Amino acid sequence: MGKMITIHSYKGGTGKSQLSVNLATVYALRDKKVALLDLDFRAPTLHEVFKPKNLKCFMNNILDGRSSIDECLVDCSSKIGKENKLYVGFADFSTEAIKEMVSRGRKWEIEALKRLLNSRKKLLNEMEFDYIIADTSPGIAYLSINAAVAADLVILVTTLDESDISGTIKMIEELYDIFETKTLIAINKAIGKRDVLNKIKEMYGEKIIEVLPCSCEIVEMSRSSILVLEKPDHPITKIIERIAEKIS
Repeated sequence: MGKMITIHSYKGGTGKSQLSVNLATVYALRDKKVALLDLDFRAPTLHEVFKPKNLKCFMNNILDGRSSIDECLVDCSSKIGKENKLYVGFADFSTEAIKEMVSRGRKWEIEALKRLLNSRKKLLNEMEFDYIIADTSPGIAYLSINAAVAADLVILVTTLDESDISGTIKMIEELYDIFETKTLIAINKAIGKRDVLNKIKEMYGEKIIEVLPCSCEIVEMSRSSILVLEKPDHPITKIIERIAEKIS
C-alpha cells in the first residue's frame, strides 16, 4: 500500500515546492513509482521545473469533475533519467484559472475533496503508485486543508522567521491537531536565530524531521533545476535523502 505525503507551509517562500520536487525525485531515483501533484492553485510552479508541452488536462479539471487522474498525469521520468517512475499532475497556471480557483465556493470545495480522495484511492490502489507527493498553497486555504485531510502525512516547511514560526505553530494547534493528521516540521533556510531555533525545538522537538541550512548556491540555481539530481553530493541533498528515509 502506497502513501500520500502533503507538503504545506504557513507562508510562501519557504522552499515548500523545492522540497516537494526533490523528495519526489529521491523516491523515483530509488525505483519507486511517484505521482507529484501541483495542488498550489494560487501560485503553480511545477510547470517551471518540468516544462511540459501541449497540456490539455490539469489538476483543476480533476477537482471540477471533468477529468480523471489517469488522464491528467504526465510522464516526466525522462527529466530524471528513470523510465516510468515520475509522473506529474500540473495545475493550470493561466491567470484566468488562478482567479477562478481562488473564487470557488464552499459547496464546490466539498465536492473537490471527494474527487481528491477518489484520485488518491485510484493512484495508490489501482495504478499502484508507491508515493503521492502533493505540493499545496501556503496558509489556511480550503484546498490546502483538503490536501492535508487526504494525506497520510503532512510536512510543514517553515523558516526561522518569527511570524512564520508562530503561524506554523498556530496551524498545528488549530488545524492539524484537530484533524489528528500526522504532522512533521522541516525547518528550511536556517541561518542564525539560534534562540528561535531552540524555542521551536523545545516546543516541537519530536515533530522536527530535519533542519536544512541556508545555501546561497541553491538560491542561485534556476527554477528548472532539481538539486538531488544535479548535485547528488550536496549536504542538503543528503538531508533530503534522510527525510525520504524517515518517512518511507
